[in-house]
Amino acid sequence: MLIQSTLCLAAQEIASIQTRYAKKGLTLSEVALCGAKEFIEWNHYPANDLVDEVSGYEVYYHAHSADEMVDDEHGHFHLFKRCGHDFHHLIGIALNQQGLPVRLFTTNQWVTGEKFVSAQSVIAQLRDFDMAIKGRMGPIACWISSLTKLFFIEMEMLIINRDLKIAQLENELGSIEMALESKNHHVLTECKIDLLDRLSQHLLLVN
Repeated sequence: MLIQSTLCLAAQEIASIQTRYAKKGLTLSEVALCGAKEFIEWNHYPANDLVDEVSGYEVYYHAHSADEMVDDEHGHFHLFKRCGHDFHHLIGIALNQQGLPVRLFTTNQWVTGEKFVSAQSVIAQLRDFDMAIKGRMGPIACWISSLTKLFFIEMEMLIINRDLKIAQLENELGSIEMALESKNHHVLTECKIDLLDRLSQHLLLVN
């Protein structure tokens, strides 16, 4: 459980970053494209991902083909933790056309090619998520880091339920390998979120 002051600071950071972009006429989804003039399906933005070499945390933004996208969603961030040659998917954050986060989700192992580890390990890595990036993508990294704190409880529950879903699939399909490679199961768990409502809850506490 994150302490209240941490949540309030995260809310302030998110509100500040979005306000600065809004004053420039930019949404988070536009900024996530890293200056690209065209948003091409499946391409990573930035092209080589956003990487914090010190912490090992990594992020990229992309979108699937139109028939695979949820209505009104623009694209989504994938968050990872690199450990040596292995990497672990932590959580997905979907943005709508207005650049607001509207959905959190977990994916099956085959989707990202990650080394699948237990929910306990993923949650521990997510709890410490913090990216220090310099340059124009620095605010995006800070925004994502703050969002993992503001919605940590929801993310934690999705990751726990991800493992329960995998256990169910293992029982149905006969092996953990078949469960993790099941192309019929892309998103394992998901939930909708309301950023503006969450911000109002925590920003009011500091006024």
